[in-house]
Amino acid sequence: MAGPEHIKALLAIATRKHLDSDFGEAERLYREILFETPDDAQTRHYLGFLLQQTGRQTAAVEQLSAAIALDDTHADWHFNLGIALLKLNLTDAAIEAFTTAIAIDPHQYFYWTNLGAAFEAAEDNERAEQCYTAATKIDPGCPDAYNLLSAMYLAQERFAEARYCHYRAIVAAPAEAVSRIILGHAYYELGQIEAAITVYNDWLLAEPGNPVATHLLTAYCGESAPEQCTRQYIEQSFDAFAGDFDQVLGKLNYRGPQLVRDYIAGISPAAAGLDVLDLGCGTGLTGASIKPYASRLTGVDLSQAMLDRAAARQIYQQLHKADITDYLAATRDRYDLVTCMDTLIYIGRLDKVFTLIRQCLKPGGLLIFSTEKPVAAGAAGYQLNISGRYSHHQDYLTAALTGAGLRIELMQDVPIRTELGHTVEGQFVCASRAPC
Repeated sequence: MAGPEHIKALLAIATRKHLDSDFGEAERLYREILFETPDDAQTRHYLGFLLQQTGRQTAAVEQLSAAIALDDTHADWHFNLGIALLKLNLTDAAIEAFTTAIAIDPHQYFYWTNLGAAFEAAEDNERAEQCYTAATKIDPGCPDAYNLLSAMYLAQERFAEARYCHYRAIVAAPAEAVSRIILGHAYYELGQIEAAITVYNDWLLAEPGNPVATHLLTAYCGESAPEQCTRQYIEQSFDAFAGDFDQVLGKLNYRGPQLVRDYIAGISPAAAGLDVLDLGCGTGLTGASIKPYASRLTGVDLSQAMLDRAAARQIYQQLHKADITDYLAATRDRYDLVTCMDTLIYIGRLDKVFTLIRQCLKPGGLLIFSTEKPVAAGAAGYQLNISGRYSHHQDYLTAALTGAGLRIELMQDVPIRTELGHTVEGQFVCASRAPC
């Protein structure tokens, strides 16, 4: 039989292999030690932990339970047993294990978050909330508990609390894990305006002249808004966003393409064979919705990355990388339908673009677009919001459209998308050029 010094040396080698993720060799050594000293509680715990890490939960529970039977004084042993039990959906037993770990050491926030997850799995949301809240008090700078609370509140339709915890998680996350745009917005939503402004000032110190930081700093400081976003801001923002664009809008329940499709389908008789211009076409979401009604579909966007994804849909006859006002001013083509969904929110003053669109419409042609409603009560005209987007009052839209010689066919308040349970309200508008 091996002596104590030999066992100690073997255990040191085994734990080093374990830390280096050489799980096969570590397991072999742990089992060799247990063959010699079956009552070695520490080695039995290490083996159980390794089995839990490598997905063998039933065997892990057996070893961890045996270790605890030999020595029940270690909080982390009970915690690891709880993890294995929870993965086996043995919720009540997992709750008991986590509770015991907390009784031994109540100061580990992740003991509380996992106990909360076990209670949530058992559909005891009240106790889950208590556990997650306890974790935020133990470590206010850890995002995990806030994320768990936010998800639970969102499922319960407690939207204000979900948003608050979501933003708390963002500001608690490591700096490298969160974009500056999201971080600044989170600080603002938490009422920490100066912290939000500092994010963009620091960004400009690191990257002088950065168009995104410059534009958002203007919005956050409440300075006099430019008439539209700069081309550099649009291009940089959407080139960066293009890869996740469709998935993000899907999660936000973005309704733009459906609104366009439903409106065109409702025209009596239904429109067909249309020559369509899709301004701010992005990845082609709106284009895809109206393709069945189009004989020719032309897309325009400033972001090459977005255009590349639109091209992959193979629905456009032409795609142009251009500012929409430049394209409208230069083209000699005329269209039955111009769509401009979620695009005019990057332009404040609209009279020029409406005039150019009218010139590009055939007699009787339609313009369909969406905007966002002003955030501030009583706001008139247009305003630049902290999102970096513009919102437009319906009276301003009415004046700008009629001033450009367009007749309003429909101006309807609609929910454009949903963000953490909060509905972003907008207008869905259809206007026409006189038939002669």
